[in-house]
Amino acid sequence: MNAEQELVHYYQLLRQHGLNDSHSGNGSIRLQDDFYITKTGACADTIKSSELIQCAMNNAPTKGASLDALIHQLTYQTDNKYKAILHAHNPYTIALSLSCRVFQPVDFEGKLYFGDLSIIECDEKNYQEVMPNTISECLQTQPVAIVKSHGVYAAAESLDLAYKWLCSLEQSAKIKWLSERR
Repeated sequence: MNAEQELVHYYQLLRQHGLNDSHSGNGSIRLQDDFYITKTGACADTIKSSELIQCAMNNAPTKGASLDALIHQLTYQTDNKYKAILHAHNPYTIALSLSCRVFQPVDFEGKLYFGDLSIIECDEKNYQEVMPNTISECLQTQPVAIVKSHGVYAAAESLDLAYKWLCSLEQSAKIKWLSERR
């Protein structure tokens, strides 16, 4: 499986496991001076690797790229260790983000992997101007960026690790949600 096929695979896994709906979220993979990203409005159920958008690392994102392409680009430019970014709309994580400023896992794995995680306020009115820098900066200090009422961005050395962070965080959020309702 080449890098583009791997990106499609993980983007589809996010949908299959309920972390995105059919047309939400996005993902990218870095290849030297370029990165490939899902297109705006990509359907996870039917996307093909030929539909990914190639963007140069030091130019404006290519037309048709995900609306979050600048987030991916800034994150890659800021830290060379990152080779993959996945964005999902984790339901339990989003639900918990509505009532707190810091996500504090209650389960062993959540504490081990993440510790306390800051939750970023979503600037909906100025999203394109403000959020790329805000999210990229957050990803320099923690493996995931939780954006209140919106979703989660995971940056990692591989798609597999970014996927693990999203899944582990959602499992931790689900455990916290259930523990608070007993």
